[in-house]
Amino acid sequence: MSDAPTPAPQTPRGGNFGRFMGVGFQMLATIGLSTWLGIWLDGRFSSGPWGTVVLTLAGVFVAMYLVIREVSDK
Repeated sequence: MSDAPTPAPQTPRGGNFGRFMGVGFQMLATIGLSTWLGIWLDGRFSSGPWGTVVLTLAGVFVAMYLVIREVSDK
């Protein structure tokens, strides 16, 4: 047997790029769909801007929760 040290495994270059790019698209889709739903509900029920405001804010909070959960997972 040889006494040479075993090299440390190399992490692939750009390995997290796709993961975080997917998180960005997920955030965009979550906020975009919640805003679209708010606009649609405001038009359907003539409720002023409140559906859009509430659902957009809810979409932002949900998107931030998903981003934090994804980033903190290892």
